[in-house]
Amino acid sequence: MDYLALLTEINRKSDKELAEYAKTYQIPLSKKEIQKLRPLLSSFSIQWVLTGIPDHVMKEIEKILGKQKAKELLGKYGKYI
Repeated sequence: MDYLALLTEINRKSDKELAEYAKTYQIPLSKKEIQKLRPLLSSFSIQWVLTGIPDHVMKEIEKILGKQKAKELLGKYGKYI
């Protein structure tokens, strides 16, 4: 998967478009959740593909989505640590 292309695609979509996009992949995200997650995208590093998502980012995702929903979301894209 080309993660940079995916991130570029996600950043181009409006909150409404992104909510619909997520729904097609069975990832129900509200517009509020998307708005809170967007700043985390700007801190994304290609290194995360190799090393995993840093703990402080994981905690922020869990804070925004809740532990179960974060686990479901991240489980679709690889190991949930």
